[in-house]
Amino acid sequence: MNNLIGDEIYEYRISQGFTQDQFGVKYGVSGPAVFKFEKGYVKPSLELWLTMAKDFNIDEKKALLMWIKSRLPEKYQDLINIETTHIYEESEVYQRRKRGIDYSKFVDRKEMRKVLLKDNNLPKGLKSLIRDDEIWLIYKPTGAEINFLRDTFGKLGEGSKSSFREALRLIREFVGEE
Repeated sequence: MNNLIGDEIYEYRISQGFTQDQFGVKYGVSGPAVFKFEKGYVKPSLELWLTMAKDFNIDEKKALLMWIKSRLPEKYQDLINIETTHIYEESEVYQRRKRGIDYSKFVDRKEMRKVLLKDNNLPKGLKSLIRDDEIWLIYKPTGAEINFLRDTFGKLGEGSKSSFREALRLIREFVGEE
């Protein structure tokens, strides 16, 4: 498993001559927490990581991609290219999807779902997730989340129902809804 964030923390801490405890004080965490970050046992929160990355002179976009990549299952990590700080180029199909319906404007979830099920521009995996009655009732995706799944993860391809479900969980972790 890759430990990009832990390696960055370790390299920066050593370059500054800090012990783990001294480094932890700077960021409001304990020395043992720094140890766990460096070893990859635990990942810092997004907010903490972005603060650290700024001090490390890591571009915010690159830092965000590093954090996302560190949270993905290993089989999906290669889809994010940290060195060029971008996610795979947008295809023509994705460009058409991007100009799709703004689902965040829907107030009635039933109506939104009807429109979603008729939307031929959604990735197959996302459409499969929406079709699943149990997932729809348990997760209750919002229109804004649907837009984000389509516009961000749809870039990567059709995906599967489980990959879009995991992406939804990841989105919620970012905004603290889980």
